[in-house]
Amino acid sequence: MLEMLTKALPLAWRPFSAKLTGVSGFTGRGSISYLIGGDGATKLSVDLQGVAGREAQVMANDHSVVTVKIVKGRVNATFTSKRGAILPKLEDGARIDIRQNGDVILSGVLSRS
Repeated sequence: MLEMLTKALPLAWRPFSAKLTGVSGFTGRGSISYLIGGDGATKLSVDLQGVAGREAQVMANDHSVVTVKIVKGRVNATFTSKRGAILPKLEDGARIDIRQNGDVILSGVLSRS
């Protein structure tokens, strides 16, 4: 239902999103959603499953975006510039990597759905 409503929005209002899949033998998965509001505020949502360790770095085009805490193999976090998060401007085609200890464990590409 939410996907159907999202597709009804004008393209400029739709969030960018990326499905993240494991690379180099890592088996986790996840998704990223990024939205620029009409007021210029940005919002980044991170949802990961099957990730080991205590934290991971979200990277966009090889630049650090945020660090997320992992609890029981999962991450469900939202960052917004309205609450002080400093988020870069991301665009269609941005490569999103999740890294731990310098290794890329999950990867995907942002696009408008």
